[in-house]
Amino acid sequence: MFGFTYHPPEPGAVKFNRLILGIIVILGVFFQRIELFYLYFAINLLTLGTTLNLSPTSWLFRGLSYFLKDHKWHISPAYERSYFMNQESEWFELFSRLLVSLIAIAFYQHTPLVTWLIGTFMGVFMMISTFFGFCLSALGYIGFKSFETSSCPTLSSDKNTNNNCILARNGFKPYARCDYCSLSAQNCTGMQFNGFVFAISFLVALFLFIDDPFWREVNIVAIIGLLFWLGHKVTINTDELASADFENRELNVRLQNQTQSLELEVLRRTEELEKMVRLDSITGLVNRYEFEERLKAVISSAQKDLSDHVLCYIDLDQFKIVNDKCGHIAGDELLRQIALVLKRSARDSDVVARLGGDEFGIIYIDSTIENAQQQAQRLLNAIGEYRFSWQGNTFGIGASIGMVGITHECCTLTNLLSQADAACYAAKDGGRNRIHVAHPEDATIQERRNQMQWIGRLEEALVNNSFVLYAQSIVPVLDPLQRHHYEVLIRLQEANGDIIPPMAFIPAAERYGLMPKLDRWVIEHTFIAFDKIRDKASEEIHFSINISGTSMGDPKTKEFIRGLFGYYGVPFHVITFEITETEAIGNMVNALSFINEFRALGCKFALDDFGCGLSSFSYLQNMPIDYLKIDGSFVHDIHLNTVNRAMVDAINQIGHVMGIETICEFVENAAVLHVLKELEVDYAQGYYINKPSPIETLYER
Repeated sequence: MFGFTYHPPEPGAVKFNRLILGIIVILGVFFQRIELFYLYFAINLLTLGTTLNLSPTSWLFRGLSYFLKDHKWHISPAYERSYFMNQESEWFELFSRLLVSLIAIAFYQHTPLVTWLIGTFMGVFMMISTFFGFCLSALGYIGFKSFETSSCPTLSSDKNTNNNCILARNGFKPYARCDYCSLSAQNCTGMQFNGFVFAISFLVALFLFIDDPFWREVNIVAIIGLLFWLGHKVTINTDELASADFENRELNVRLQNQTQSLELEVLRRTEELEKMVRLDSITGLVNRYEFEERLKAVISSAQKDLSDHVLCYIDLDQFKIVNDKCGHIAGDELLRQIALVLKRSARDSDVVARLGGDEFGIIYIDSTIENAQQQAQRLLNAIGEYRFSWQGNTFGIGASIGMVGITHECCTLTNLLSQADAACYAAKDGGRNRIHVAHPEDATIQERRNQMQWIGRLEEALVNNSFVLYAQSIVPVLDPLQRHHYEVLIRLQEANGDIIPPMAFIPAAERYGLMPKLDRWVIEHTFIAFDKIRDKASEEIHFSINISGTSMGDPKTKEFIRGLFGYYGVPFHVITFEITETEAIGNMVNALSFINEFRALGCKFALDDFGCGLSSFSYLQNMPIDYLKIDGSFVHDIHLNTVNRAMVDAINQIGHVMGIETICEFVENAAVLHVLKELEVDYAQGYYINKPSPIETLYER
């Protein structure tokens, strides 16, 4: 205010101040003592000073405020709301009181009647503001704010906004505050009440100065009329308050009902989420997360109580056939029915879970390996006898089960699951539909675990480019010195420089789905080597690259290979893809699709390890290949073994009849090469020709 920091006093101090000032000015009027008006003016001036931060008298009101707290002066919530709604106009009221009191004092010398009327006005309003909490200056302040802000919004038409001052004073929210709108005095209920009280008080005060009987009667009629009108307004506003209170009660009931409904909905959703966290959505069994949590508790119990339990890992056989032939809906129904078989075979204390895909788990609580084996065998028999029917098709289902004991000497959760998983796959590798119990000395389990350990090493090697390529010559038997065709072989180079052969890590890569990544790495780095060789070689170099059955069926890998041909500019005809006989027969559809697609572009294909798999010569009629690589097991002792010689001769002759050239591996001495010449085999490959060497030697010569 005028550059000073203004601090409105506490409600208790304001109420005390208004009460004292009201009594002083009323006494001044009643006894017609102008000295009390001087005192009224002085107290108002002192009050104004105490509200300014730099005032030397500010300590006085602050001290008063400390003693006049709400609990001593019984400040009602309605009074406090009213005060805080209008506290920013308190300084305006102080100025108003000072100005009005000065006017009253000024009129005293010439017209005392005006002084006493003004005093009556001030006394009535001071008492009103003391007991009802509405400022004397509110009327003037409304006009002041309206004049100051001509763009003030009009009364809100929103039904949720309360424009009634009385309702606002009594705490009904939301409300529209008088000083924030262009509300005029005649529309403000609070202003109307103050006007009625002032008018009635003024007319009552006139009895002190009116002697004429006629005007006294007129005054009495006016007072009665105002009282009736005030009663009418009070009745209307009382009805409004009652109506608003009734609406508030209804709203509270609705809010309570809505809150209860919301709480029930939250509780229902929470239970659903808890079920989703703990249970499998398809079978209703415990899911993997909950299974592992319970398994942790069982491991802890075994170590603490020296109790024995058994972990059982189950993988369904033939599930993929049902899924592929009948669709995922049928697959889900099969899982649900198998889940029922599992639950019927287990005890109430056992934990049965679906771990994902077609894999299930059971924890046999307080059971020895022998007892668990008997239960698992009954379960295996029940699954074997079960027949799944779907839309006229009937399928037999089998299962492979891996078991591991949980004792006080048990290992961690991760190792326990790893052992059970390895035991399950050992059961699969052993012929399926059987049980394999994991033991610490189990060679099969150890091999499986070793393969699992390779996964991290292979992923790291792919990231760090720790693989290296070797090349081995494939030469014409009749002219072994022509060396322009090479088979590309992969090796893993460790940090200390040791070279690890492919058979140490390829089985793990095949089992755990890493072959597409390895194949992509080999093909790309072969193309990089070709790009470096082509400008230095006197003759065109050809490369044979092994590719897995998984890669042949992977659309992304096929797209990747086509992109590499375009990016490095490698001619299609210089690349031969080698496919093992087992991979080709096991993935016949994918193999034929891959061969036809890239053979049409100009690539060549070789059927590797021919003669060692399950195929017969009849497969060759449907396999558009360019080379037959006869398996080395028939070749390495061909000069000594007449049966192997006859096998190689038969394969070679049939291949030639079909227009397919032949390649013999494992040529390790001159005698073997001599026999191959006699049999008129087309190409030879082996240590006698040359040993594999780093592919960089081809362009660093």
